[in-house]
Amino acid sequence: MYIDTHRTLIALAFTVLATPTLADECAPVKSALLNSGHMPHTVILTRTDGQGKKAVTRQVQTVDNKYVQTADGKWYAMNIAIKDLNDDLSGVQTCRRSGSDIVSGEATVVYEVHMNLEGQVSDQKLWVSSKNMVLKSEGTIEGAHYITEYDFAHVTPPANAIPLGGK
Repeated sequence: MYIDTHRTLIALAFTVLATPTLADECAPVKSALLNSGHMPHTVILTRTDGQGKKAVTRQVQTVDNKYVQTADGKWYAMNIAIKDLNDDLSGVQTCRRSGSDIVSGEATVVYEVHMNLEGQVSDQKLWVSSKNMVLKSEGTIEGAHYITEYDFAHVTPPANAIPLGGK
């Protein structure tokens, strides 16, 4: 059997050049994660454990502070500025565009993302808007299912927040 080595090498080179790399596939996801993390936002996080028990946590991230509402309704203020948030996205391992959807009236692209953050492995779906913002994420970590909804338009810190470690 005769193989034209020259043509085979050219075809292989074009295949490699035309195949998106992992970095290319994850670039839009990483960009949206960074962009979203550096904008003031409100988060509603719903955690459902393995027995079906739900817990809802709300968070507000302003330029200068992070506020967290616990299940009992109390708000706590943490002195965490946006600039101090972690930008390490090395845990994002694989990404695959899996469709499109509408979230809060905005068109989004849906990505399936495999992550390993310091040994904590998760498979998630991320809904990324045309404004390069993550509007929703959904995934399971250690048997608990998480749904996180992001809002960048309504960011109002709670007036009654208790400083963490304070009064």
